[in-house]
This record gives sequence, structure tokens and C-alpha cells, in this order.
Amino acid sequence: MTEKAVYRNHEHYLAEGWSKEPKEMFKVAGRIIAERKGLEGLRVLDVGCAAGEFLGYLNAIMAEATFTGVDVAEELLVAGRALFPEVDFINASALDLPSGLKDFDLVCAMGCMSIFDESQIEIFWDNMFGAVRPGGLVLVLSPLNEYGVDAMIRHRKRFDGRPGPWETGWNIFAMETIRELVDARGARISFERFQIPMDLPRREDPVRTWTISTSDSPRQLMNGIKLLINHYFMICEL
Repeated sequence: MTEKAVYRNHEHYLAEGWSKEPKEMFKVAGRIIAERKGLEGLRVLDVGCAAGEFLGYLNAIMAEATFTGVDVAEELLVAGRALFPEVDFINASALDLPSGLKDFDLVCAMGCMSIFDESQIEIFWDNMFGAVRPGGLVLVLSPLNEYGVDAMIRHRKRFDGRPGPWETGWNIFAMETIRELVDARGARISFERFQIPMDLPRREDPVRTWTISTSDSPRQLMNGIKLLINHYFMICEL
């Protein structure tokens, strides 16, 4: 049994529900998918699907597609089943996918890769490629480091003056590390930087990102861990 990553920062998915407007990252992901696979007749797996918001967006832009979502948080899956009954929602980890999840045209992971550390990242990529068919597309969005540094980060937030539990969720791998992992699995990878097109305010949860202006970017993402965050799409083709 693979050791689970410790991530508890998912309450906002339930509290906020689905956004009326699709997230900007969803729009970019949809454009990448359309360019490489088209938008018709795809069999789609979303790993770390939360309550299914990304799958809901894909359903709105795709024709004759089928959708499966996987997440470890059952309360999120319950919400997703109510919102999107057409999806097959499965309680499972990215590190321990059911053996029957295979031969998908498109396998996505929007934001969950950074939960996993150096002992788990190879299993994550093994499972992503194990679920996609030959000729399929794996699309992952996560913070990456452009300077050749892998950073494994644990954090804990304080509540009413007391420390909470230690969590993961902001591990940042070097782009070179991810390229080596994907190359070793016989796939081609390209990277596309995702840049948020609007200002994001600071919110109550200090670990969620907001934007600041820097000399390099008018909308640099950061969070209360004091990380400057650059998200990238990892576009992997077999």
C-alpha cells in the first residue's frame, strides 16, 4: 500500500461550489485539448477531480464524450454526483488508481501533482500514463521551478493561536525533473506557462493564492507560505 499524501485543504470546493464562469485555467486547458485531440468522442479521466468542476466545463465544450473523475475525498464526490450525475465518480488516490481505469483518450490532473513528494512522484506519473491509451494525451497543471530546484514543502496553519496538522500541497518540482520522468516513460512533453489574466485578492485561507505586482509580472501568484508560484501545463503525448 502506497503511503498517502497528507492534504486537507479542500473545504473551499464544498463551500464555494461551482463557479458560474469557468476558471481561466479551464479555458486554456480546453484550448490545448482541442488543438491536440479535438473535442469530440473522447473518453476522459480527471485525477484529483474534487467536485467535478473541470469535468463539468469539458462536458460543456465536448460532444459525445464520456467522463470519469477520481478523488480521495468522498464528500467532494458526493457533491459532484449531485451536480453531474453523468460522471462516473470513483473514490481513489492518484497513487493507487483502480486497475480498470485504462485506455482513456485524455487523462488530466489539474493541481494535484504538488501534493506528492519525491517518494511518490514516479508513482503519480506511472499511473497517469497507465490510464491513457497509446496515442492519447496526458495534461497536468502544477507549479514548477524554472531554476533546476526540487522543493518539498510541508506547512501547517494556525487556528485561534493553535497550530494545525502538518500538510503537503505545495511541493514544487524542477521542470528538468518532470521532463526526465516523462521521457523515461516514452512520452513527449512540452510546457506552457499559465498566467492568470486578472487580479486575485487575498482570502481568509492564507494558503490559497493571490496576485501581487512585481518587476517581472503584474500578476505574480503567491501565498501565505511566502512562495512565488508559476503554474505550468505539462502536455504529454504518447
